[in-house]
Amino acid sequence: MTELTLDHPLHQTLTKASQLSEYIKAGLGNGSEAEWLTPDALLAPQSPHLAVLIRTTQRRLRTEAANMIGGSLIQEYQWPLIATAIACFLIDRRVPDLRPENIQLRLPVEEQEGEEDHRERITYRTGRFAALPDDPAANHPDATIVADLDALREQLRIGIETHMGWVIGQLHAQTRANARGLWLFVADRCAGTLSWLMQEQDKSVSLCCIEPEVDALIRVSGSPLQNKKVGFFELTYKDKTHVYLDRATCCYWYKTEGGDYCTTCPHRAKDDRNERLLKYMAEEYEKAV
Repeated sequence: MTELTLDHPLHQTLTKASQLSEYIKAGLGNGSEAEWLTPDALLAPQSPHLAVLIRTTQRRLRTEAANMIGGSLIQEYQWPLIATAIACFLIDRRVPDLRPENIQLRLPVEEQEGEEDHRERITYRTGRFAALPDDPAANHPDATIVADLDALREQLRIGIETHMGWVIGQLHAQTRANARGLWLFVADRCAGTLSWLMQEQDKSVSLCCIEPEVDALIRVSGSPLQNKKVGFFELTYKDKTHVYLDRATCCYWYKTEGGDYCTTCPHRAKDDRNERLLKYMAEEYEKAV
């Protein structure tokens, strides 16, 4: 990969994101290997790469149901994009350029399912980013300065909506998955990522802090992210309280060979879900003491 300089402000922010969570891995610069694809190359009509992903997903989920295939594909696609964008926003109050033409994704080039890949999943081809007036890199040539935090959050929301709106249009055309249903996956991912990363930053952060941040991002009049299905709930074990996403969408793990409903699956009864989560919290609590 041809990287921009390591002292670039956005590179520094992406490094902090990977330090916040080992699951966030993003690069800066053009990926040169064949496995790096632009969104257009991946999702264009008659794309052989998308055809491989569709066939692989159909085998893994053991179905050809359009909404399940489209839902699984959008979950796989959006994870690195939304995770890195929200991490940058929370860590340094910066928002990278999220336009499809500024993104490359690392995907398998062969029709196979191997071991989990821990390498970078996304790279930003340029260092362009939006920032606040008091950003230490406000004078950097790649910085676009916005008025305040509300304006920066709007940059984040519009960036996600624009990119994922294009993706949803392509997936709807290729798989016939319901477009409105696909937007629920995006809203779930935005809300869940904000909750997850805010708690990674501060283990004591509460629902009263998380919920307004989520509302400001996805519950905006006229936004395709706005819906009444995505929510949160808190569970407490001893002196530890954790905020969980009350999901509107399913990951379809139960459709895979040997799979089951995951702990927070919306198909589970709430009492069953909460019992399982409290058991997990108890196990984690005992590990920590």
